[in-house]
Parts: sequence; C-alpha cells; structure tokens
Amino acid sequence: MEYKSLNLKRASIKGRVTKFTNQLDNLKGYKLTPTEINVLNQRLAKIEALFVEFDGVQNQIECLDEDNLSSELDTREAIEQTFHTSIAAAQMIISEHTTSKKLSASFNVSHSSAIADEDDHEVIGFRLPVIKINNFDGTYYKWLEFRDTFSSLIHNNSRIKNVHKFHYLNSYLEGEAARVISNIEVTDNNYPDAWNLLCERYSNVRQLINNHIKMLFNIEQARESDKSLRFIVDHVTKNLRALNTLKQPTEHWDSLIIYLVSAKLDNNTRFKWEEFIQNNVSYSEMPTLEMFLNFLKGRADVLESVFRSKQDSSKVNKPPPNSSHTSSNNNKPHNTTRSFIAEKGNISTTTTSYRCAVCNDNHRIYECPKFLSKSVDEKIKMVAKLKLCTNCLRSHSQRNCRLPGTCRNCRERHNTILCQSNNSKIDKSDSEPVAMSATTSSETLLCTALVDVINPKTNKTITTKALLDSGSQCTFITQKLKEDLNLNTLHSSTHNVLGIGNIPLKLGAERCEIRLQSKLSAFNSILSCLVIPKIAGKIPKSFIDTTHLNLKSYELADPSFFEPAEIGLLLGADVFWDLILSKQHSLGKGNPILRQSKLGWLIAGPMHYPHDNNKNSFQCHYANVANNNELNSCLVDLHSDLKRFWELESLQQKPLLTDTEKDCEQHFLKHTTRSNDGRFCVKLPLTDNPERLGDSYHMAKRRFLNLERRFCKQPELKNAYVDFINEYANLGHLSVSQVDRPEGGYFIPHHAVLRDSESTRLRVVYDASARTGIYNMSINDIQMIPANRTNATKFLETLELGVHL
Repeated sequence: MEYKSLNLKRASIKGRVTKFTNQLDNLKGYKLTPTEINVLNQRLAKIEALFVEFDGVQNQIECLDEDNLSSELDTREAIEQTFHTSIAAAQMIISEHTTSKKLSASFNVSHSSAIADEDDHEVIGFRLPVIKINNFDGTYYKWLEFRDTFSSLIHNNSRIKNVHKFHYLNSYLEGEAARVISNIEVTDNNYPDAWNLLCERYSNVRQLINNHIKMLFNIEQARESDKSLRFIVDHVTKNLRALNTLKQPTEHWDSLIIYLVSAKLDNNTRFKWEEFIQNNVSYSEMPTLEMFLNFLKGRADVLESVFRSKQDSSKVNKPPPNSSHTSSNNNKPHNTTRSFIAEKGNISTTTTSYRCAVCNDNHRIYECPKFLSKSVDEKIKMVAKLKLCTNCLRSHSQRNCRLPGTCRNCRERHNTILCQSNNSKIDKSDSEPVAMSATTSSETLLCTALVDVINPKTNKTITTKALLDSGSQCTFITQKLKEDLNLNTLHSSTHNVLGIGNIPLKLGAERCEIRLQSKLSAFNSILSCLVIPKIAGKIPKSFIDTTHLNLKSYELADPSFFEPAEIGLLLGADVFWDLILSKQHSLGKGNPILRQSKLGWLIAGPMHYPHDNNKNSFQCHYANVANNNELNSCLVDLHSDLKRFWELESLQQKPLLTDTEKDCEQHFLKHTTRSNDGRFCVKLPLTDNPERLGDSYHMAKRRFLNLERRFCKQPELKNAYVDFINEYANLGHLSVSQVDRPEGGYFIPHHAVLRDSESTRLRVVYDASARTGIYNMSINDIQMIPANRTNATKFLETLELGVHL
C-alpha cells in the first residue's frame, strides 16, 4: 500500500513539473511585465522545493522496489532532467528580463549581453544576437569550444548563483558528459566540485591533441564542388587552430597537411593543384599551407561560378510548361543545355552539358567511378532503376535507341559494360594463368596490339588483342582462341612453367602453330605457341580517360588500348624484339611513351586513371619454361615455406601475456601468503588509489536496510538468509566488525537471491560493481584483469602425479 501511495505522489510531482515546462514554452518570445516576472519567480521557488520533495519520494520508492532498481534509476534520471531543463529555462527568462529592465528604456540588450562580464558597463544601443551554447555530449574535439563559451557567459559571471550555474550546466550536458556529474547533488556548494570534475575529465591535453589529429587524418573524400572544397578548408583550419591553442608546432606541418589533404581531393582539382605548383613553386622549394588553402578557396570560387552559370543558363533556356517541345523524358537524369546564338555571318551552335545519372557530376555515366566500381549485376539493376537505355546508357528505352553497335564480347544488343560475360569465370582446370598479377599503387600501361591470328592450313583469321611481354621465353595462346581457329594440336612433353616468385605451373602437352599478321604493315610470321586456359585478366583494369593525350597523329597498334578487353595471345621474347623499331616519343612527364613497332605505335608506361583510384593494378607478366632441376629447386623452396607456415601457426608452449597480465602475475607471486590453517591470503591487485572510491558506507547501509524491509514481507527469505550467514560465520568466512564505521575501509553492499530451480535455494550476492564517490567508480573498476586460464591440462597432470595442494 505504501509503494502505491508513493507512486501516485511521484506521478503528481511529474505532472506539475511538466505543466510548468509547458507554461515556460508559451512565455518564450514574449516581453513580460514586472508582475509576470514576480509570478514566475514564485513558481520557480515552488518548483525547486518540489524537486527536493521528489528526491525524497524517489529514494523511498527505490528502497521498497529493489528488484526493479535499474528501471527506477532510469525513471529518476528522466524526471530529474525535466526538472533541470525547466529550472534553467525559467532562470534564463528571468535573467534576460531583469537585465533589460536595468538598462535604459531606449536600449534592448539580449540575454547574452546581460550575463557578460559585470566589469563591462558600456551600454550598447542596439539589440545583440543571442549567443547560443551548444550542448556538450562528451566528444573531445567539442570540449574547448563548450568550455570557453560556458565559462565566458555563465561560469565567470559573479551575478549568477552557484546553484543556478549548476542547473545551467546540467541543461547543457548530455550523454557521457551528463553522466560524469550525475551523482553529485545540485547544491550551491557542490557546483565548483562538479565543474572541476568535468574539466578534469575532458581537459586531457593528450586526448584532445589525438582527437584533433584524428580529425585531420579522417577527412572525407572530396567531390568536385565548391561546398566540398570549402568544407575541407574550414575543417583543416579549425583543427589546426585548436592544435595551435594546445601548443602544438603546427607551423612546421605544412608539407604533411598538404599531402594528407591533397590525397582526398577529386582528380581534376588535384591535377589543377599540380599545375599550380609547376607554375608557381620551384623544384627546390615546397608549397606552403597558406598557398594550398588559398588555391582551394580560389578553386571553390571558380566551381561556384561555373555551377551558377549553368543553373542560370538552364533557367533561361527552359521551355514553358505547356510547350509542345516538352519531352516525356524531361525528368530523366541526362540533362542537355542548348544555347542558340544567331548573328550575321555566324551559324547557331549547340552546347551540351552532361549530367551523370548516378552521382550528378559533369561526366557521362560510363566515366563515373561510382558506376564502374559496381559489379555487372549491380550495374544492370542500377540502369533499370534509373530507366536508362541498356545500349547507350542514356535516358530513353532501348527500343527507341538509334545508336548502332553491339556488345564487343557477346555481339548482343547491349552495352559492353553490362555484359554478363564480364563476370570473372572460375576456371575448372587445376592450371592457373601463367601471367601472375600483383596489386600495387603504381599505375602502368602494358604494351598491347590488335593483330590478326591466322590458321596456317585453313587461313581462318581472327582479330585479337595481344600482349607483348619481353619477360616471357615463349608465346602463349588461350584455349578459347585455339578452338575458335580450329588449330591442330601438336603434342609434346609436359611443360613446367615458372612464374613470378618461381612458382611452378604445370601445363598440358598441347602446342600449336599460328601465323601472326600485322594489321598496319606487311609483317607476318609463323609462331609456335603453348596452349593455356587463360593468360590474364582484362587489360587495362578499367576505362581510361585519354582526352588529355595527343594521339591523333599516330597509328596505334591498339586503337582501343584504353578499354578493358580479354587477352587472347601473349607474344614472348621469341618474337618481341623482331617487332620493335627504333623510334620513340614521350607524351610528357607522368604520361606513357610511344614506341614504334611493326604492329603500329605501342603505348606503354605510367598512366593517370582519373576516374577509378581503387581498381587499378600493376600486372607483371613473366614466364620461364623450366627443366626438372629448376622445378625440383622450386619444390624444395615450397616445402621450406610450408614448414615455416606450420611452425608459425602451431600453438606456443608458453602463452603470450600483455603488460597488464604480467603485472598481475607479479603481484600475485609477491603478495600471496598462506596462513597457519592452510588458507591462501591474496592482496587485491589495485590499479588506482582506493581513496577515489569515496564514501561507500551509506550506500551499503541503505542496501542492508532495504534487505531488512524485504525480510518483513518475506519471512521465508529471512530464515534462509540467517541460516546462510550463520553457516558462513561457523566456517570462519566472516567475523563481526567491532567498529561501526572504520575509517578508510570499503563497504561492499550485498543482497539475497532465491532460486527455486537450484539445490541451494538462497545465494548471497556481493555487489563489487556498485559505484560510489564523486568519481563514480567501483572496487571492480580499479582491479587488475588477469589472464584467462582456461586450459586445465597442467592441473590434471598435477593431480595424476599425486602432488598435494
């Protein structure tokens, strides 16, 4: 009955404070009269008294309902937060109107000015904007801003009482930060302790520095837009300014910051930055951070102007809603802007602006890195969702597509990018491709050429892409190309081919002859080829933008070198040097070179991939036809590697321990003793000063009194508990303390638990996780964590040997 009465009383208190909060919401934005201010002061006093009454009622409820203590604590926190918020809001309203009343009637100064330093007596003749204090949730990089703002407006203001400052502080804290001072009672004397505790918790210079540096390293990848670049400038400036405040030598970090940030820029902006450096900085100097940030600001201004002009042009040339020229595809992602200019002697021109349907950047969809990074199935789903043509990837149906052409892989009518044969096929053969690939950060084009491969007997001809590899001792042809040409098989002995890292590859005894014919010269030659299931993956790995390369004056051996395609033939050193001629041209620093050959101009070397930074790989092709001695040597190396692998993977006899676990073991060995009656005595391995636990007596006593109240309601529980404690005392596990409250001791609360399903119905649980003191810590929090000892083998062996413990 008492519990029900207390619940009703708490509900009444909650309703009154909620009503007060709603009344405060209605007062916001209104200018109150002196009478209304006095009424608000009286209501505020009643609410503060009501808060004290609530605390008492809640304490009684928690004592009576210990089984639901966790939910009751959550209820307390929610209602206390409502009290703190409403009291702080009322004090803000009163403070604002009281301050404005003291000023001249012709001046209206905001609350922010009213709580400023009282030494500033100058009256400002206009209304200042309200300074907003952002809530603090415990995030380290937000602490300095919150601390300085709160200190300036509230903490250092001597006209605000400490208890009011405490309410303000509670209203601006949330999450982890609010929990730091949640156990401190809201009183005038406790405010300095709460503020100091908060400052001690978050004024950790090392953590602050680490967090600001982490923010610099974790800058998101930038897009080619003015907003993205300005965000980067502001982000870098803000964190460097904070680090400079923390006395870090940021003036010497220019090269490091430039490298970190430039790696996050989009490809076009990075290219412009390199051009800027070439034109403004000598090779013996490094650009400064100020120069880099000014460049980003200028680049953002340019992008903003271009984007705005495109928007304006789009608005000017947009047809009326009822125009007969309005197409049903106006809402599709592919946007075209046309500008018709008619002058005497001039012809009207049309300018097309491409808008990617996937990421809305200014490029075609088949140049979009986000689209190209998807799998074939994901691309098909994306095209269907965007209602694009599967042939040209534009905003119309395939049935209405006028673009001729078919897939280069399967000859069906769809775009090559959407071809299902692009998926990696798992080779059922045990053999692997002879061309080994390894991913690296380098970006290099390999020599490829389009050649005619001819069956010498039937003259059947197929054009395929060949890879020129001077590191291979023989020429290879794929099984598919051999079957398409109907080539006769020349059987020979099994071939052992060594690839990168001397890894042996065993090929079948198939060999065939082909006639190689150049498409641009009279060169032809009969070649003997080894047959292999697959030579390599597609080369190159992704589409390459070649618009910045001047290749119009060259007859390339592979005009489509920039498009990924399968390799059907690998031309080794047996024919490679017969094809190469002497002329060579460079396309500039950082670009590939051109080398003349009998197949046409070969292009190879470093190449910039502007639209895909993650899919590029460096492929190294090397093949060596080995004899048995070399193969045996490789097998010996392989055996050695396998042996080393199993040694590394085997379990160690002695477990590896962390530094903390080592300290814990040393503590155990040093402080463990044995008493006269044979018992082991171990000193608690503490990691912190136990004085930080504070006063634990009151909490343990309160828990014990709660337990006695339960005994009044449950006599059976009391009898079982008394029997248990007596048995504990008879066994010598406890003794009665002769001092009511020993100084410096720690009291662990306990409670009784009944279990009907177990043999021992009653169990006394000691709660060493109970938190006490202003630091909100428990005895478990300051103890070392030992290593896990789950292996009982040694213990069992000891028992078998008959060793007495």
